[in-house]
Amino acid sequence: MEIKTAKNSGYCFGVKRALKITEEILKKNKGNKKTKVFTLGSIIHNSGVSDELAKKGLISVRDLKKIEPGSIFIIRSHGMSPNLIEEIKEKNLKIIDTTCPFVKKAQARAGELSSNGYFVIIIGNKRHPEVMGIKDYVLNENFTVIENEADLERLPKKDKIGIIVQTTQILDRLIQISGKSLKKTKELIVYNTICDTTRNRQNFTEELAKEVDVMIIVGGKNSANTRNLTSISKKINKKTYHIESYREIRPEWFKKVKKVGISGGASTPVEDIIDVKKAIERL
Repeated sequence: MEIKTAKNSGYCFGVKRALKITEEILKKNKGNKKTKVFTLGSIIHNSGVSDELAKKGLISVRDLKKIEPGSIFIIRSHGMSPNLIEEIKEKNLKIIDTTCPFVKKAQARAGELSSNGYFVIIIGNKRHPEVMGIKDYVLNENFTVIENEADLERLPKKDKIGIIVQTTQILDRLIQISGKSLKKTKELIVYNTICDTTRNRQNFTEELAKEVDVMIIVGGKNSANTRNLTSISKKINKKTYHIESYREIRPEWFKKVKKVGISGGASTPVEDIIDVKKAIERL
């Protein structure tokens, strides 16, 4: 059985950067019982990596009230609402910003469009932390989050519309929604804020799915970009399986299979992909 791994598998630039900064902070702070290191939510959407960081001292909370004054606070790679950042500053914290540069670009575009009088459409997942942060850069709540074409149909007509997109979205979704947005306005600006690595990873996954009998997508079940990779692959190859760990592999998936493809999300360590490959080889 031949096993192929998609190009660009492993951590994306933004995740690598966030983890490197976080690891350095935790290493410097090791043994310091007075100063704790907090983050709001997981640094990245990978439960295994999050568990390892917790063992090294990173405290992930869901409520700002649980962050102790005088602590170190890390803004995760998904970015954060400017309103929440201001609230955190009042706690006298040392703030370390690991927001992905591509996310910052999307935040800036949202603010720019809003300042110029455009109604802002954010194409993405309503509850994703990146989107929840971006929307607060829009003035006077003059925005909507569009997940699908049905959401767009419900939108009233606007004088001017500006579109940005969650950095891990599928390009086809941006193209479809942007095209149909022309019916909602006479003036439309579209910024493709999907990150380069995401676009490349999606393209490589799509090509590999055409070549193999079975596709395995490795990554967190709560990872938007990993779910999108799974969706892209399934459109081409129905035998696509999304797993978080090699332990989820089922031997029956590979009966009479000659070629297997493996791809991973932006928050998936190369080690996880190697473990999956080895597990398939042992079948």
